[in-house]
Amino acid sequence: MAEASKVIRVYRVSGFVVGPCEKCGKEERGLLMFEDYGMGYECLGCGFSERVDRVEWIEGDELPKDWGVR
Repeated sequence: MAEASKVIRVYRVSGFVVGPCEKCGKEERGLLMFEDYGMGYECLGCGFSERVDRVEWIEGDELPKDWGVR
């Protein structure tokens, strides 16, 4: 059975990655680009990083209202 693609949702404006870190569980992940231009994320809480297969971008009109960016 083929392994499922690893996908993250990222706010295009800030690079904030939606969802908790798979290692520590904190919601403090940021978009990361590796030296070979592969994409992934890094947890700002524990430093764990991981490559992903695809990034789904969240546009500005989908930002949470409490971010005050409008």
